[in-house]
Amino acid sequence: MRDYKNFIAIIGAGISGLALGIMLQKKQIPCVIFEKSQKIGEHGAGISISQNGLKVLENLDLLEEFNLQSRQPQNALFFSSHKKIKKISANVTTSTRRTLFKNLLDKYLSYDGEIHFGKEVVDIEIENKILTFKDGNSFSVKHIAACDGIKSSCQEMVLSEFNEPKYSGYYVWRTIFTSKQTNIHFHLGSNFHVVTYPVDNKRVSLVAAIKSRNKQNESWKQEGSIQNLFLEIPRSITDKYPSIHNNYGVYKWGIFLRPNVKTLFDKNITYLGDAAHPIVPFIGQGACLALEDAYIFGSLLYKHKNDLSLAQIKYNELRIKRIRSIYKKSLNQGKLNHLSNPLFVFLRNLFMKYTNIISIQIKSVWSYDVNEEKDL
Repeated sequence: MRDYKNFIAIIGAGISGLALGIMLQKKQIPCVIFEKSQKIGEHGAGISISQNGLKVLENLDLLEEFNLQSRQPQNALFFSSHKKIKKISANVTTSTRRTLFKNLLDKYLSYDGEIHFGKEVVDIEIENKILTFKDGNSFSVKHIAACDGIKSSCQEMVLSEFNEPKYSGYYVWRTIFTSKQTNIHFHLGSNFHVVTYPVDNKRVSLVAAIKSRNKQNESWKQEGSIQNLFLEIPRSITDKYPSIHNNYGVYKWGIFLRPNVKTLFDKNITYLGDAAHPIVPFIGQGACLALEDAYIFGSLLYKHKNDLSLAQIKYNELRIKRIRSIYKKSLNQGKLNHLSNPLFVFLRNLFMKYTNIISIQIKSVWSYDVNEEKDL
């Protein structure tokens, strides 16, 4: 490997890391990606990208290809106690994380982007911007972009007071199975909700969020069993999907948060995606926020490439308010989804059925357009 003193070192080949790499390669800013895993996996993970995220993919010249390999459900149907209470236009693209990752990786490589798998960072000398890896190699870099997920070893190594992620009070079951479905289905229940949606022409993703004080591991790669999944959500729901027994793996994922995020950067290092601001997934914005982060930080690096500190400050100014807003809205949506008091459930369903509250809330999140940020 070559000298990286003039390179932006991107730690993590997730959504934010690959998207940032594409942005920098397009702007001819030297960068290199280091990823600790040996390859990209799927692990039962579907993904939903709303209009704000799709705008970023369009800017990255990825939208057409991503849409061709994914699905665009026309409607989202909401059920409570097995009764349909609302139908709205979906206006999202649903797919798998693997599909999105592969599209991002292929695009990055098409720009001659450099990436190294199996490279786990074990030490960061932040003053001198030196990265040391598990294999013993060390490199000096120009700047560090931490895109290494919720646990973020970069944060842990750099910060004297590491803001450790905290269990949110929810965990999620995920699986993908062979089935055909054209719409998104939301099943709301007491202390749980289930979402199913198509990820391609042959498969469906099921996500079951459970409210529980029992802390679970933070790992969307942790395997579970279909029998345990059946114990936690009504069979009247899972029976609607008989082919779920022939699945591509069942996984259990504890949802963790990093509350009260005050800044998205430190000296010589900037945090993006889940490494900066993990949220609960109840309005489907984790991946979209990661894409927004990457596009905006990449644009600012290009605009202020001789002043990295200014780019960091502007990035923080542009992102922190939106991130905090999405964080709160996601938590509030979780509370509404999991109501157990019969009176509150009745009032929620009534409000959903006879008002446009869902569409109004969606618009407030999805209408965001990175192209309209005046400082970019």
